Amino acid sequence: MAWLGLGLISNLMIESSLNPGTPRYFPISEFHGPTIHFSGLPYAATFLIVFFLALKYVTRFNLWQIWLAGLALIALGNLAQGSIETAFYQPFTGYGGQYYHDAIRITDWRQWLGDFNANQLNLQSHSQTHPPFAVLLQYFLLEIGNRNLFILAGTFVLLSSLSIILVWQILREFELSASRSSQLAFLFSVIPAVNIYSAVSLEGVIATLCTLALLGMIKIARSGMSLSAMFYFTAGFLLAPLLTFAGTFLAATAFLIGLRELLLNKKTRILLALFANLLLGILIYFIMLRRFGYDYLESFFTASRHVNPEGFRALHMPLDYVMTRIECVAEIALFLSFGVLALLFHRHHLKLRLNDWRDEITAVFLAGIISLLLMFLAGAFGTGESARIALFIYPYFILVLGKLDEPTLRSAAIFAGLQTIIMQTFAGYFW
Repeated sequence: MAWLGLGLISNLMIESSLNPGTPRYFPISEFHGPTIHFSGLPYAATFLIVFFLALKYVTRFNLWQIWLAGLALIALGNLAQGSIETAFYQPFTGYGGQYYHDAIRITDWRQWLGDFNANQLNLQSHSQTHPPFAVLLQYFLLEIGNRNLFILAGTFVLLSSLSIILVWQILREFELSASRSSQLAFLFSVIPAVNIYSAVSLEGVIATLCTLALLGMIKIARSGMSLSAMFYFTAGFLLAPLLTFAGTFLAATAFLIGLRELLLNKKTRILLALFANLLLGILIYFIMLRRFGYDYLESFFTASRHVNPEGFRALHMPLDYVMTRIECVAEIALFLSFGVLALLFHRHHLKLRLNDWRDEITAVFLAGIISLLLMFLAGAFGTGESARIALFIYPYFILVLGKLDEPTLRSAAIFAGLQTIIMQTFAGYFW
């Protein structure tokens, strides 16, 4: 009812020419409207068969079986959109304005990178607001695959699906049992945001990198700065910002977790790891500037001015600012699934106090949520689309479900799986 009420208010504002900046189908920003993908119905039926079979045996699955089941459900869920073309190719090539359309025009990637700052606002709409490596990733994959779209799409699906493995490992790091970790990782793979947007969107790859950094942070906090922990944290922390300017989320989250470790446990290792990676990031910045002539900071400010040419929107477009901030939160909540969202409002099921920083899992969850909310307050994600752009936040929600009893967790998975396949089969999404 909350979404319906907000949607009604949003549409009344639109009809009154108040320009709230929100979409017709509030809060879904990129939405083709309700429809039925008749050619996708066999895939939807197969999704349900695989889903309920996997749900029956999920507590016996090991890590690789969970990953394969999640990967199959992501593929089938997207095929419910109608075809391989619709599910896996059109997100790259459809409607113009995609990274792909800039990638296929590159003849010399070094020269293109060196000219990026000068040409940034002449690129396609998505490329204008992202670092150049969002385009170069597709360029390199197209070059490796001889411009074969199947290889490009398949690589994106595989890279994005690795987040399922990483979520499972994070849960094990918090000493959850293998069967409970499998149940939660399975739930993660079927919540609407992950199933819809992790297949062939850049944000799926970004979510994997952010989850890799989160795994590294947790390993450092619990076991110290081992080689593997530092590798995970550094790889995710440095690679994610190359694909999105929203990579600042990781720095803020690491700082909050590190501050909690310092104040409660008198340990500085998270903050030291963060400081070391910031120094390494600065070094990489100067290497790119000197070696290729690409200025990361200049591209960030260019993107910011392009999105908000008049500066901070709250000062000159207050209604747009407030409504789109509400939209950002509402879209993340909708794509989390009604079942999981309901559990968050019934905290006795979670067996957690969601304001208790002394609990490790709660602290990680709060650090991620606060960091994202600060980004929203700063005006990030001006047009919404937060369920896709902030796909990296969903592992944090999975963490707080770890103490659910098995029947409740099973019910949450059923609600999420059914909502996902309904959304995939009876609507269209394009990014």
